[in-house]
Amino acid sequence: MKKLILLICFITNILNGQNSNEAEKIMNSVYDKLIQGDGSLINFEYLFENESHKMEKPIDGKLGLFTENRFYLEFNQSSSNEVIQIYNGESLFTILPEEQEIQIDKMENDDEVFIQDIFKNYKTDFKTKIKYKNDNETIIELIPIQKYNDNIYNQCIEELNLPECLKLPNQCRIGIRDTSKQELEMCLSQKGGYIENNILKIELIINSVQNQLEAITQLNRYNGKTSIQVKDIKPGDVELLDIKKPIYDNFEIIDLR
Repeated sequence: MKKLILLICFITNILNGQNSNEAEKIMNSVYDKLIQGDGSLINFEYLFENESHKMEKPIDGKLGLFTENRFYLEFNQSSSNEVIQIYNGESLFTILPEEQEIQIDKMENDDEVFIQDIFKNYKTDFKTKIKYKNDNETIIELIPIQKYNDNIYNQCIEELNLPECLKLPNQCRIGIRDTSKQELEMCLSQKGGYIENNILKIELIINSVQNQLEAITQLNRYNGKTSIQVKDIKPGDVELLDIKKPIYDNFEIIDLR
């Protein structure tokens, strides 16, 4: 009986691994198609809601995706409330046309994830699996990988006399007993060693026939829901990344780097 249980667990792990690999292959293929050549320009609708608030209508937006993680993002909530973000591979430019202002900053990670972040970070920040698939549609689910405070994690490793090579950031790949895992989890919980992630899960809907992104839904731990519906995808234009256009000549530059 014990051998049968072990065999079932082994087969389940293999199937889960195959599922994850297939999900990654699909995401790689979709993203490669988006950034090839001069990239792509995605027209989308953005909607956010939670228990206390729901947007009256979606916000229209455009997202240009290019190689080397470069992107152009434009939100048009109204004619007087436009926001543009450009990442040219070096700096992040936030353009506020109404205020005639350009803010320059470093590109940093945060709890908000947008389309370009999903495809850039899914291998390191998420566990992926295929939730549903038929001839026309594939739904891929992304669950954030649990992350820790390095100092607190390493402190717990020392206090529990666990192997030194388990310390972060260059952790070795060795197994530990279930009781040691439980003790480690308790230590991390008591010391606040877990880094809370605002995101609970993300679902991507892929058109299997066209190998194309159709929609994204993100759920966060505070009952918030973000929905992105792709309206169309057109060929991109790297000129979108040009921050030295005449239209910006009189804008105030605020350097936050």
